[in-house]
Amino acid sequence: MTLEQVRTPTKAEAAYEALRDAIRSGDLPPGHRLRLQQTARELGMSLTPVREAIRLLAAHGLVEQQANLGAVVSRFGRDSAEEIYRLRLVLEPMAAELAAERATAEDLAEIGTALDRITRALAADRPYDIPELNAAFHRAVYRAARSPYLLEFIDRLWNGVPFQAISLAGRHETSARQHREILAALRDRNGEQAARLMHAHIAEASAETLRRLDPAQQPRPAT
Repeated sequence: MTLEQVRTPTKAEAAYEALRDAIRSGDLPPGHRLRLQQTARELGMSLTPVREAIRLLAAHGLVEQQANLGAVVSRFGRDSAEEIYRLRLVLEPMAAELAAERATAEDLAEIGTALDRITRALAADRPYDIPELNAAFHRAVYRAARSPYLLEFIDRLWNGVPFQAISLAGRHETSARQHREILAALRDRNGEQAARLMHAHIAEASAETLRRLDPAQQPRPAT
């Protein structure tokens, strides 16, 4: 048996991951200013790795460099969300199709575990856990595609519209059912079906997210 070498992240990578997760979770909200010295102090690091982490965040679209303010957590709006979802509707079904072809038994078990966690959260009435668990399910599927570049592009798109902005309110059961159908297609090695189901799943999330980003598009009460 050949063991893979365990790689220890650099301090800059560790800082990037900590800040990325804080942005995705909403702990660092859109518009929040990342002051270098304060951020380094909170992370318990020197300025150099934190400066590099902020540079990576900017490269991935999570922060913007603004005049007189420096690094600020990026805001998102309807126009950017529309473009991001157009790309997600192409890339994520592609990843699902590849996952159906390439997923190992361990990959499928990981995806199933991610789905079980969503089911348990629903049963325990923990709606605030769902966005993170939903993201974990999708990541498990896309990792199974065994396509590093594709995974990188998808991750960049998820950064553009933080998964907390993807409202699942009123769609928990529907989303869970769609996840189960996607997993079934993966287990059947039916790439075409997996891609079709993922496209429909993301299209529904897109419509709801865009509606919530633009109150003018919300349905008016019947008169």
